[in-house]
Amino acid sequence: MNSFSASAFSPVAFSLGLLLVMATAFPTPGPVGGESQADATSNRPPLTSPDKMEEFIKYILGKISALRKEMCDKYNKCEDSKEALAENNLHLPKLAEKDGCFQSGFNQETCLTRIATGLLEFQTHLKYLQANYEGNKENANSVYISTKLLLQMLMRKSQDEVTTPDPTIDTSLQTILKAQDKWLKHTTIHLILRSLEDFLQFSLRAVRIM
Repeated sequence: MNSFSASAFSPVAFSLGLLLVMATAFPTPGPVGGESQADATSNRPPLTSPDKMEEFIKYILGKISALRKEMCDKYNKCEDSKEALAENNLHLPKLAEKDGCFQSGFNQETCLTRIATGLLEFQTHLKYLQANYEGNKENANSVYISTKLLLQMLMRKSQDEVTTPDPTIDTSLQTILKAQDKWLKHTTIHLILRSLEDFLQFSLRAVRIM
């Protein structure tokens, strides 16, 4: 397992994500009364504060919800079925009791590190989503870029080192995804969106406890 740092992201991807967030998720308020723009900016809470992180996760969840509705309307991918068994081959991240993110046995540092690691594990899946989604490309891109930015936020907040996924698993996953036909692509995208939604819902609860 290799250590992962915030510098691993390209400046272009990070800047694009930051612009996306500031333009859509967190609109900048104008100065109040005689307050200058510089004063207004300096008094604004940092992006990594728990309340801002909660808003940001809700923003991503909103985009996921829109994509899932579109999948339901266009491809009848509305309910889980036996297709969900394919999830076992996709290595989709989940949160467990040992991760310290549940109310019982909550551990902030352990939880933050696990959420960051999970989002890192989702990157191959989200690249696949971005490349293969046939509907609203803007929403698909928003989920991919915004999740990267959320990972940046969490890594700045976590004190523990985040490790990269096993490269063998990542290579195997890429092989599985590339070999899929159109029907399986729709199923895979449905599973990715559902699993990311579940993961972020648990992450949202953990952020609220912080």
